[in-house]
Amino acid sequence: METRSIRIEVEDFGSVEIPAGTSLLELKEKLEVSDTPLCPVVGGLCNSRIMGLEYRLRRDARVRFLSTDHFMGADIYRRSLSLLLLAAFIDVIGQDARLKIEHALGRGYYYGYSNRKPLDDGAVAEIEAKMRALVEEDLPFEKMEIEEEDALDLFEESGAWDRYNLLRYTGGPKTVLYRLCCCLNLAQGPLVPSTGYLKLFSLVRYPPGLVLLFPSVDKPGEMPVFRKQRKLFQIYSEQREWFDLLDVDSAGKLNRAVVRGKIKNLIWLSEGLHEKKIASIADSIARGRSKSRVVFLAGPSSSGKTTFAKRLTIQLLANGISPEVVSLDNYYLPREDMPKNEKGETDFDSLHALDLGLIAEHLNDLIEGKRIEIPRYNFKNGMREQSERSLRLGKDQVVVVEGIHGMNRALTGLVEKEKPLKIYISALTQLNLDDINRIPTTTVRLLRRIVRDFYFRSFSARQALVKWPLVRAGEEKNIFPYQEEADAMFNSSLVYEMSVLKGYVEPILLDIDEDDPVYTNARLLLHFTSNFLHISAEWVPYTSILREFIGGSGFHY
Repeated sequence: METRSIRIEVEDFGSVEIPAGTSLLELKEKLEVSDTPLCPVVGGLCNSRIMGLEYRLRRDARVRFLSTDHFMGADIYRRSLSLLLLAAFIDVIGQDARLKIEHALGRGYYYGYSNRKPLDDGAVAEIEAKMRALVEEDLPFEKMEIEEEDALDLFEESGAWDRYNLLRYTGGPKTVLYRLCCCLNLAQGPLVPSTGYLKLFSLVRYPPGLVLLFPSVDKPGEMPVFRKQRKLFQIYSEQREWFDLLDVDSAGKLNRAVVRGKIKNLIWLSEGLHEKKIASIADSIARGRSKSRVVFLAGPSSSGKTTFAKRLTIQLLANGISPEVVSLDNYYLPREDMPKNEKGETDFDSLHALDLGLIAEHLNDLIEGKRIEIPRYNFKNGMREQSERSLRLGKDQVVVVEGIHGMNRALTGLVEKEKPLKIYISALTQLNLDDINRIPTTTVRLLRRIVRDFYFRSFSARQALVKWPLVRAGEEKNIFPYQEEADAMFNSSLVYEMSVLKGYVEPILLDIDEDDPVYTNARLLLHFTSNFLHISAEWVPYTSILREFIGGSGFHY
């Protein structure tokens, strides 16, 4: 321990003087920071940078401890659980089988499984029992900093080609690894000090793989109930087939395609698969238009709804159908009549911010062949105004109604004489960093939004980051609970898009100062994008959904 003293400003504790070289864990114990086994302190913010509890403080700093009731603490917990699961899986099943993190599902993570022997209930129970045994042993997550070549050798020896490829194309002179038993992981952020911290989890068999469940941020001491999401799982399964066709299921393989000059073909094939899916949805609408001429389209922020609607229009025209697109944004109530959120602010995301009576009247009039006058909402003065657009559906026409509530039965049930078709769209990325570390779909959408808002809407990256939690809260309340109501789903993610977005987003994130409250989030995003090699946007087609965010689209918005 060093003898000189340093001064640390600890949130909720004030200023303390400690010996240089004191770890965050030692500081926590010195201050007797309260936590519980079911909501433990798992890391800390040191000068706005996320650190593990093993981190040693060597200069004056600001510190905030992170528990699992904070989203950054929850990330540390989930990353640690993923490594614990893989270590237990290898111990029970062996090195020949592969368990790969794929996507979120039912309040947990779905893991794909591949081996000649099926994964049955007994095997899943045995893996979970091994995980709990490792927790009881309270084994350390060993952190190592080694030469890149040595790390590559370790991954090659263990057959961890997902981590090998990721490190090979984006690594530096030194590499930070975490080891648990025989399992090695590239550091994508800190882990908990030891397995004893990981008290809450469970495994559920979900053929052909399994789901790892863990507590949510809002209820960190409780285990969630597993909810099957069959339609969402189906669209992810379709994406998995696409990845098999593309031979790109991880950032390392994407980078390999860039280095080997195969990215142009990868872009064309990715876009072709998008077009094939959009055409299939248009065909379904065409087959069912005698029963329903109302199509609802919904999805979260930055999912590409606008471009999807335009491309769907083209495919419907190819089917002899002339669609009319109507935005629910034009049916807002006068701002003074809108509901307020818990902060007393106008809640534009509430279903009851819409004039449901007028929506019902207009949609049912359209079905009956009557003409309606489409309103226009003025967001500057908060009033609905008369527009010059009138609409009457012809025999071979459908109306596409676009808005965040398009899956909600309280809205779709307003159509009295037909059962409307509901299409859900989101960027449900299934490309992951490696077998242990996933790419959240929210991260992809956030990066899309930052780029679009900065280059085309005069909003800074800081403003986008500040607003994002409010956007996410609205999605959790008004969009995601209704996903399974969809008749069709479209996954707008593109396997190559992170390599394109990287060049747009990194310069504007680097401009955020260390003293800014959103600096930590900016650093997290920069660390994430560092896993990808940059590619030019010149090969991105003008009709691509990605063009909605980076510009240069052939469509008029």
